[in-house]
Amino acid sequence: MTPHETALVATLLERLKKTDSPDKDSEAEALIRQTTAEQPDAAYHLVQIVLIQDLSLHVAQNRIAELEKTLAETKTVSFLPHSFLGGLSEPVPKPVLSAA
Repeated sequence: MTPHETALVATLLERLKKTDSPDKDSEAEALIRQTTAEQPDAAYHLVQIVLIQDLSLHVAQNRIAELEKTLAETKTVSFLPHSFLGGLSEPVPKPVLSAA
């Protein structure tokens, strides 16, 4: 296990220690206890799954933020010039027609 992984596991376990849920669903708790009794590695796998999902969530949130930023920047840059003639600020003089 790398030092980074150790820190992630320790942080998750600290979060679990601080969790207080007096209104537990007794049926869910019984099912969890039964399943973890039948599968001794369940806690290990649950921590692993939670960490992978947490990291995936952070990656997805960062990607969404990047895409939203890119979209906002794209909206501020016009795809075409501001006018048909390329945004010329001076009006183009009209051609003079001779009345001959």
